[in-house]
Amino acid sequence: MKRNISDLLDRYPAEDVELGGITPYSSTRIKEITMKKIMNADTSATQAKARARIRPARLLIAAAVVAALSVSALAAGHLLRGGELFGDVFSQDRGGALSQGQLDTIDRLVQTFEGQDGSIPAAVTDNGATITPIAALADENIYYLRLRVEAPEGTALPDLDWDRDEAVYQLFGDEAADRLTLEPAQGAYPADAFGYQLNFRPLPDSEPNDNIKEFVVQFDNVSDDGIALNDGVSKVLTIRGLWTQSSDKNYTPIFTGTFAFDIGLNFQSQAVELDADGLTWRHDLLDYTNTMQAMTLSPLSLSYRVDSTMPENDHIGAQVGALKIVLKDGSVFYSESTEYDEQLARYIQEENITLPLTGEPTGVFENYIVFDQPLDLSQVDYVQYGENKIPVNAG
Repeated sequence: MKRNISDLLDRYPAEDVELGGITPYSSTRIKEITMKKIMNADTSATQAKARARIRPARLLIAAAVVAALSVSALAAGHLLRGGELFGDVFSQDRGGALSQGQLDTIDRLVQTFEGQDGSIPAAVTDNGATITPIAALADENIYYLRLRVEAPEGTALPDLDWDRDEAVYQLFGDEAADRLTLEPAQGAYPADAFGYQLNFRPLPDSEPNDNIKEFVVQFDNVSDDGIALNDGVSKVLTIRGLWTQSSDKNYTPIFTGTFAFDIGLNFQSQAVELDADGLTWRHDLLDYTNTMQAMTLSPLSLSYRVDSTMPENDHIGAQVGALKIVLKDGSVFYSESTEYDEQLARYIQEENITLPLTGEPTGVFENYIVFDQPLDLSQVDYVQYGENKIPVNAG
């Protein structure tokens, strides 16, 4: 079964899509909700949870695809380097411009769709429109795809501002036949095991009123059975056109057709397995303990598998615990803070939750954290889990 959530998106991105089941909150999510209540903001988003894997319904610390590339990747008749293609895609308000080491990391990870002779990537044309896959940046958990979309001649694709235009571009329509799909090779995975979440951004360009627009499409892995997005298994992306979606959720087609590309081949991993088995972290307020079973670090994300004694309940879900990544210069690249006991206590009081929580232990769950910016592994000193420091030797 293909689990596609593109039809669930009200706008772009798909940051808070509920995937079903009970919806307990982590302590971090409770903090966010509580602060929004204080500010009279929306508190409707939830964090979905599954038996063996807590789904990243909020895309965790998903890389923010917000900065625009002003020059087309194909404008000069040749492909730009990886750092040029994706360097400005990552959020610049969390740490500033990328370092040379980060740009070099992107260069090593990016895979282009150019032919063996170095020519412009093969494009698919249908009904006068052309879509071209340009390059991909991926690891086991996250996949960024840069696309060039060319509408039929005479069709303008201006930059759309939601506040001004009350409309956004969508790479899918509201009918089942118009949905974007990503299908693995038949029989490659166990039935119902492959799943993903979709997020994308149009990239403003230097000629906003022509018929060309480039997009960065983001797939977040929500598969089971250890399936990775960069495992080299054929995965065919099919796009059936380009639409605009209005604020009242009406879809207007700009063009339609069938545009299919295999985006699953030839992606390499630079993941580092960390010596974290058996390390523990305790949540004092809720009286449960996590024992780390595995932790993997890549330039784009950190994966973990944890055995938790947190009781199963309908209100609060287990979290990974206090975790941070420290670089050799002493700076903290990433921190998973757990200093939210005050907000958590307020949430427990408001929801009339009885402590201690009762129920069967959560047991083993796995998840991952996606970074706002790429991580230069050679600059990592250690990863800290609770009071434990895990050295990282990535060369």
